[in-house]
Amino acid sequence: MVFTLKAVTRETCYAQPELDSALKSIKAKKNLLILAPEKFGKSSFLLYISEQLKDAKQYVPTLLSAEGCITLQSYLKKNLLKILKSSPEMFGESPEELLSLSLLELDKRIAELNVSDDLKQSLKLLFLFEHDDKIGIEEVVRTFFSFPSLLAKETKTTPVIMVDDAELLSGMKHDKTSLSLLFEMLDAMEDPVFVFASAYALPVEGIEEIRLNPFSIDSAREFFRQGKLELDEATLSTVHNITEGVPFYLNFMARLISTQGAKDPDAVKALLDDVLSNELHLYFSEKLKLLSPKELPILFCMAEHDVNTPSRISKILNYSQTNVRRFLSIMEEKGFVTLKDRGVFEINDPIFRRWLEVQAKR
Repeated sequence: MVFTLKAVTRETCYAQPELDSALKSIKAKKNLLILAPEKFGKSSFLLYISEQLKDAKQYVPTLLSAEGCITLQSYLKKNLLKILKSSPEMFGESPEELLSLSLLELDKRIAELNVSDDLKQSLKLLFLFEHDDKIGIEEVVRTFFSFPSLLAKETKTTPVIMVDDAELLSGMKHDKTSLSLLFEMLDAMEDPVFVFASAYALPVEGIEEIRLNPFSIDSAREFFRQGKLELDEATLSTVHNITEGVPFYLNFMARLISTQGAKDPDAVKALLDDVLSNELHLYFSEKLKLLSPKELPILFCMAEHDVNTPSRISKILNYSQTNVRRFLSIMEEKGFVTLKDRGVFEINDPIFRRWLEVQAKR
């Protein structure tokens, strides 16, 4: 196994109880929300679900992703192809070829498909809406998310639609319609099971939640062993403390250690200090540009003084508690902090927090 920063599955799922619970809910046809901060392995968890379901012929898992999508239209086009690829017996092995056809050729090819007229009409609308101003975008979004139900009737299967980065749907819009329209449609959709992965709660009632937790030190040890990386207990403890068990950063540190050969606690700390001053410095500096001048001092204050409540932050910065609480809520929406308890916020990225501490001291 090679350590990678992409979403992958391993020999062992380190969230096996959560995976078992997710599969049980899916088989009971219950919609799910996989909840965890960024970098906690939500995308990999969805891949684990997909692999398990592929062994059961009655389920057709499809993973929808916002990666590389800037507009609502690009999201629909990219993920429509994913849905079509999940049923090669109906749409062929290379449905992307349909995109290169002229409108007349596309209309002819769709007419030749051995599927219901309803499915043909929906497919035609989804491929042609950008060329027809008479088609409203809300109708397109409703048709896209209803499409798996039509497929289910054709194949007599249960589609499992896994929506990664679901918190981004509301930001992908055209005119006054956004992809978050899906949340309003859920109650009326019987055939598909939806599994959402999100960094924070979604505006959906009655959905089951599964929270992903950081790796324990035992899970981290086994994770490294599967990657052929043996660390002594002191070094393992150092890496686990630095990353706080966050899967992305365990992967990140494993790659660094494997390539640089740093296998004692001091060498690991030096290695992290180096990347915090170079590669990660550039990345985190860009990330801060998402914050307003009012939000930045609050975030630095939290890191420098190790405070996490509006009352303590307001005393240090001489801000009003009301404003601090408001800006913390905004930063929660942006993914910088998490509300851990009533009135208690935390910076949920341990390496980013460490970088902020360094920058604050400078």
